[in-house]
Amino acid sequence: MSDAIEGLDRDPEILPAGQGRAESSLRRLTVKGQPFFVLKQRGSFPDMAYDHGRLLAQEIQDGAFPEIVSTIARGVNLENETLRHVASALYRCYSDRILKDSSDEFRKAVDGLAEGYMAGLDDPAFSLLEVRDALIAIEVGNIIDGLSRIFQIPGVRAIRAPAILALVLPSLADPDTKNYLEEAKHEPEKQHDIGAALAAMSGPNNRIDFGCTGFAVPGALTRDGRLLHGRNLDADLFHWNKAPVLSLLDETGENAGWHKYAAFGTAGLIYPGGISGLNDAGISVSLHQLSTTQFESGFLFGHGDICPFVQQRVLREAASVDEAVDLVKDSKHFAAWTILVSDAKTGQVCRIEMNGERVRVMKHEDEAVPQTNHFLHHDMAERLFDEDDNHFSPTFGKWLETHARYDSVSEALKADAGQGRIDLTWAMNWLASSRDGALEKLRQGMPTPPDPMTAERAYGRVPRKVYSQLTSIVLADPARRAGHDAVWMTTGDRQPSPHSSYLGWQVDWAAFDLTPVAPEPLQRISHYADGGRKNWEESLVRYLWARLAVSRPRDSQGDLLRRRPTAAEKQEGLARAIHLVGSAIELAAMDRIVEVPYHYMRARLNHAAGDYTSAEKDWRLLRAIWAWQNDAPAIAADWPVDVPRAMPLIHPYEAALVALLSAVTEDLRHGGTGWDGRSARLEEAKNLLTSIQEETFGKDEPAHFDFDNWLDLLAAVSEEGGQAVELPEANFVTAE
Repeated sequence: MSDAIEGLDRDPEILPAGQGRAESSLRRLTVKGQPFFVLKQRGSFPDMAYDHGRLLAQEIQDGAFPEIVSTIARGVNLENETLRHVASALYRCYSDRILKDSSDEFRKAVDGLAEGYMAGLDDPAFSLLEVRDALIAIEVGNIIDGLSRIFQIPGVRAIRAPAILALVLPSLADPDTKNYLEEAKHEPEKQHDIGAALAAMSGPNNRIDFGCTGFAVPGALTRDGRLLHGRNLDADLFHWNKAPVLSLLDETGENAGWHKYAAFGTAGLIYPGGISGLNDAGISVSLHQLSTTQFESGFLFGHGDICPFVQQRVLREAASVDEAVDLVKDSKHFAAWTILVSDAKTGQVCRIEMNGERVRVMKHEDEAVPQTNHFLHHDMAERLFDEDDNHFSPTFGKWLETHARYDSVSEALKADAGQGRIDLTWAMNWLASSRDGALEKLRQGMPTPPDPMTAERAYGRVPRKVYSQLTSIVLADPARRAGHDAVWMTTGDRQPSPHSSYLGWQVDWAAFDLTPVAPEPLQRISHYADGGRKNWEESLVRYLWARLAVSRPRDSQGDLLRRRPTAAEKQEGLARAIHLVGSAIELAAMDRIVEVPYHYMRARLNHAAGDYTSAEKDWRLLRAIWAWQNDAPAIAADWPVDVPRAMPLIHPYEAALVALLSAVTEDLRHGGTGWDGRSARLEEAKNLLTSIQEETFGKDEPAHFDFDNWLDLLAAVSEEGGQAVELPEANFVTAE
């Protein structure tokens, strides 16, 4: 099937003499009509970054960068002029501080890529400052996320706001805004308003976010004896696959103890090894993002580095898990991350968990290890749900989601590791899994567990995410025999990435070369289509498009907005999203599948658009499913199918939100609170929220702060009516 890869027979592109700084060659391939790039480079990191920017300048300009730059600009472009200046100054302050306090090597590489991009185009669309901001946006977003949480906690806000705002003041030129910020250092009301601005900047539609599910399985536990390290990159970068890049990198020229490495990225990604990759010593890595209030944005002594570059250094410099741990411990860190490291030679797998204040390590010997987006070390685990935790989940839905993904993959690994079942196909299938770990626990706890499909979902608490952009799988030989390492990477010919085609490459470290895996370098999951879910699989794309209609607003010319959308643009985006979710519902129904997240999000979208009658129909369907699940009196509803293939389950947390939010919709639909069943529905929501809180965290024990947010909303709805409240922004990723 290598004939499906067009361009292999063409000479690679090389920069003319005098234009490049490293030894770089670029293959421009096409796979089933999808562009795919193979970049081989030798030299120093800054020089390779320059060549990357120059060789892929047009792809950088057309790919992920417009999305990153517009998201930054839209995030700070608040309606209130003073707060807009404050938001811009906050972002400028922390972006500048992070870059200034990064290592000389990293700063030179940032400058190199920016200069290469500028030199590669006659009329570059982005300034040097915009390129620099884009290259470190992921870590700046982490800081903004942490600041937002700090400003949500009144006591912590009062203590930390003066120092935080003092850092920002030098970034302000406007005298009125400077005066406002000086006053805000000591005025709680202004601090509260700045907290609202930070919340808007860090909302689900206004930041670049990573999710990520991964696992590492030592060779002794896999089918073919090679270590298998797989991961989904879940990232709010929907133009990633305009230019997917597989890099083979060699910085060993003046560093004999370093290693060659293969890494996965996109045009403009300065740290491909900071996503996932494999080195010539059999070390593989994947990076997983978290949120924390215990961040650093600068260092009195020495320097730090953003974690993706630290992970790239692991690939470049480590030949063992211990060397990887030492490197990470010797580095200073800005925010919260987990690096999952595995060693093909020894079968060791290690979680390295860090934030701005500490690093903790969990080592595993000959054990299959899953990883999602929460800390697991005893010292680091989220348990107090206040500023003293080493990380935080922004919502309970996110907390439940990362634990559900972890549980799903963990159970699969326990069942199949060492049984001769874990191989490339197994990894591809599980990275595209529909299994909801939270629903699976409910299903198995029933007296007569129903069909396993009842615990499956399109999106939400499953390994496949609505923003999965890249899936990579590494196969590394424990004996380190030549020609036995392979790397597989999705091409992005369809989304989400786990449903895309995979392109496999054999790595020849000695020859410093990549060749397509024989005999079948192209693979794709098939069990959904083979199992009668072809239309449902297409519905995944429509739901994804619906999210983009809301989270990536565009102007009348189709360009991404760098400002907040107008009321008319919001309505237009909502209308498109409603249509697309409706299309997803219809496609799923063609395979007799009822998808709870589709109906939930359509209800939320119709409510936001002011169509309360349509919203009520979806709320009613969800309430009918919950009634059936609990043997309660039937609720008449409009079903998309006459007989579902499997009756879907609803989690009690979802049922609580459905009860609460449907009551808000009914208040607005009826123009008041005098409708039958209102008190009972709100009481149901309260009872469910309270019971979930106690069952999850224990009675009288610290619980996730999001429960207070929902219970406060419920109290306001009860006392003042749905007309008096503003609902939180709907979350397509977790489906709340």
